[in-house]
Amino acid sequence: MRYVCLVHVDPSLIDAATPEELAAMDRDNQAANAELTASGHLILDLALKEPGTARIVRSRGGKVSATDGPYIESKEHLGGFFVIEARDLEEAVAIARREPMARFGSIEVRAEMGISWQQPKPT
Repeated sequence: MRYVCLVHVDPSLIDAATPEELAAMDRDNQAANAELTASGHLILDLALKEPGTARIVRSRGGKVSATDGPYIESKEHLGGFFVIEARDLEEAVAIARREPMARFGSIEVRAEMGISWQQPKPT
């Protein structure tokens, strides 16, 4: 089953990190991605730009709007995500526990819904 692991980042923890800690996190992240790729678990991994660079698109009552945002008061923001293949939720959580970015925030693990209009999974 596929799981999306949402990487929520606390910018204050990144700002407080030393250059050595950031370099170690980068090395550890590359190693973790290589391990997940080699094991067949990693499907996709993307880092996202800061929330201030985003636009929010809404469709209400036949009108579509696009505004700057998001402007939410939160200590953490969505910094990226990775999609994995795992046997079950327990294995997905075990994989997420090894994610180096958890040092600077949290990882939210969600199963895909598997709705019928999705593209078939690659073989």
